[in-house]
Amino acid sequence: MEWRAFYRGRSVVVLGGAGFLGSHLVEHLVGLGAQVTVVDALVPGSGGRLEHLRAVASRIHLVLDNYGQTHAWIPRLEEGSVIFHCAALNTHRWCNEHPHHDALWNYLPNCVLAEHLWHLPFPVRLLYASTRTVYAPRKALQITERHPPGPSDVYSFHAWASEQILLRCCERGHTIAVLRLPHLYGPRQRLVGVEIGFLGEMLRAALQGEPYELFARGEVFRDVLYVADAVEILLRLGAHAVSGVFNVPGIYASAREIGQLLEELLGWRDYQLVDVPATSFPPLSGKRLEEVIGCLPRTPLREGLRETLQALRQQ
Repeated sequence: MEWRAFYRGRSVVVLGGAGFLGSHLVEHLVGLGAQVTVVDALVPGSGGRLEHLRAVASRIHLVLDNYGQTHAWIPRLEEGSVIFHCAALNTHRWCNEHPHHDALWNYLPNCVLAEHLWHLPFPVRLLYASTRTVYAPRKALQITERHPPGPSDVYSFHAWASEQILLRCCERGHTIAVLRLPHLYGPRQRLVGVEIGFLGEMLRAALQGEPYELFARGEVFRDVLYVADAVEILLRLGAHAVSGVFNVPGIYASAREIGQLLEELLGWRDYQLVDVPATSFPPLSGKRLEEVIGCLPRTPLREGLRETLQALRQQ
């Protein structure tokens, strides 16, 4: 079955569906004719906002609660339902000072979810949006799924632990796919508060005409993925009955290249190349993912940044 047709009339639950990634996914699912339930607690600092769902509000069922409160949404599942798990409170510094609170949002609800899936009397599909930061930092040409885990912060550790406990549910006949995502960017990206990521910081500085320092003279490389590409990858993979871990690569770009593109698009010249050391992450290998879904959508960086800037100006 063609992947778009797979979702027509299907019961789908999006955990974290009012957030950055989740809300884009919800809009696409509604457009494909799915019966969509959105679960979101609208946690301050998470990026979840009801305004993100305004265009589809009349065509979704909304549950304003933590996804760990499974009694509020598990009854909406049926055999063949798909769960897209995009819920997370994403930090890499705050989490280390508040490991218990991080567990309350990012790990313990997944324990509850896994327990309910274990006892569910029919099979469903679950796609868990995890993070590339579960991998141990090391030099490599590419990071494959065989790369050893080695989370360097509490958030990433809880993500890895959540992967493992959810993957166990395959033993009960469920299809569980873990997607290790790179840095996402695009419309609705959060630019306020702390820990918005290096690209969020660059976009905010560029839009506000503020200075920004690029460490290692801008030669710090990251995979960055446009949010619409992430949505298509999730939808394509969700239409396949395949379990396991999948890396999701993006455009492998340096901070200097991003700065130059923002200069072209906005006239922003206030970024400075400084000699402060910084480490690049090796690119993610998407070979396994591409073998399953057939292609890897990759919006050109210039085009993605242009669309992002246009949307962020209107936020």
